[in-house]
Amino acid sequence: MSKRELKKDHLLDAGLQVMATRGYNGTSIKDIVDAADVPKGSFYTYFKSKEDFAVEALEKVTEERIQHNRHLLGNRSIPPLERLNRFFIGNIGGCEEGIKGGCFIGNMCQEMSDSSEVIRLKVRQMLRNNTQAIEDVLEEARLDGSLKSTISSAVLAEFLFNAWEGTLMRMKASKCREPMNAFLMLLPEILGNRP
Repeated sequence: MSKRELKKDHLLDAGLQVMATRGYNGTSIKDIVDAADVPKGSFYTYFKSKEDFAVEALEKVTEERIQHNRHLLGNRSIPPLERLNRFFIGNIGGCEEGIKGGCFIGNMCQEMSDSSEVIRLKVRQMLRNNTQAIEDVLEEARLDGSLKSTISSAVLAEFLFNAWEGTLMRMKASKCREPMNAFLMLLPEILGNRP
């Protein structure tokens, strides 16, 4: 990575931490450059606007999530439904952190979908990618006979991902893990795999 790329990456990391905690509207460009300890002019060297920064921050988070999810969902030495369970548990980490801040992607969706078409489209693409990854694992489970549900994999994936996003929102609002515990307890029932 070049010095320029390292500086941009540092600015993204520092600003992402601030934006993940305070939200898009609660974060100024000054907050971002202060967190990165760089002059304000440096921001405009790399980003046209705060919206441009947010889109690149979303892309960075997406790339990190893709790598993480590929590891969680792509490990075929683990049964598909176990991978799915690990996926949900494994993705709590980035969204929990003291159950403060919540999930950056979900937060951006809730906060910015009505006011920024660019951010809305980026978030929609990210959410669709996650849903597709879940659908692929469900289809694999259906083929090996471990998925008992008669609901189509596409509909089931959509429902599970929506329920999971709602669970994260409830965790943030209640500042506890109970919503996630309930989600994980019901997951086998939803999949038609009661113990």
